[in-house]
Amino acid sequence: MEHKHWWWMVAGFLVLSVAIASAEGEVWEESDHEILIRNERGAKNRETCRYVRGAWSECDSKTNIRSRTLTLKKGDLSNCERTKTIQKKCKKACRYEKSSWSECSPNGEMSRTDMLKANSDPTCDQSRRITKKCNKNKQVKSTKDKGRRNRQ
Repeated sequence: MEHKHWWWMVAGFLVLSVAIASAEGEVWEESDHEILIRNERGAKNRETCRYVRGAWSECDSKTNIRSRTLTLKKGDLSNCERTKTIQKKCKKACRYEKSSWSECSPNGEMSRTDMLKANSDPTCDQSRRITKKCNKNKQVKSTKDKGRRNRQ
């Protein structure tokens, strides 16, 4: 489950990076160690700038933003910035222990209260309450009907 969240975060970052870069007329390609930045097709200057990625900074608790610096590895200084800074929002590491769902209430809802796990960010809420509608259409099938099909 944690890998799923990590991949969604990476995918979101890449989409955001491409959207920002495209707005500036640049196309970004990212690998594990470096970032390649090129101008869009049709742009007058199609110089390629290759950057080395720096480490992400710690999260600034006041702004909830962290940043990383890209340092020029290959490219003409007349067309490429020596350094670029990327910023993104920090994601709190709030991990909760899921509890059991309650019975359906008269108003057709069920709820649970999850408690914060010990290794989570201390600024997270200590508990979270989740409520959802009960699925009235879901019926328990009797065992005698199991495997029976309508044959015609």
